[in-house]
Amino acid sequence: MHQAGFTIIEVLVSIMLFSIIVLVIITPLTGLFSMTRRSDQQTNATQTAQRIIETVRGEWLSETNYRQVCLAAPLPVMTPPLEVNVKSLDQQGNVLATRVLQATCGTPADDPPLRRIQVTVKVGNAVSSLSVDVPRP
Repeated sequence: MHQAGFTIIEVLVSIMLFSIIVLVIITPLTGLFSMTRRSDQQTNATQTAQRIIETVRGEWLSETNYRQVCLAAPLPVMTPPLEVNVKSLDQQGNVLATRVLQATCGTPADDPPLRRIQVTVKVGNAVSSLSVDVPRP
């Protein structure tokens, strides 16, 4: 009498083939998810740097804030902290002085015709560094 069905060897071989196919499909997907996470971090870092630059440019429409190298509104607190450096430039673009952006306004600093704002933001493993030149108002 002959019975229909699968032997244990056939079942084990089919499970092994199924496992290999799943492994071949899942391996690139995990890499894709990792790439997507890094891309999101880079996008967030760049957007934050752009937002900071636009905030400073908007504040520096006031000649007082421009001269004092300061902001009336505080910058967002981030971990790790963001870096905002300000370079005073002459008409030819030569660096005259380098300062750190002040959180509060106080005494006037130098009064160059141009300042370069450089913002560096780190989000996860992604680092975004943007700079823009702002003329005296």
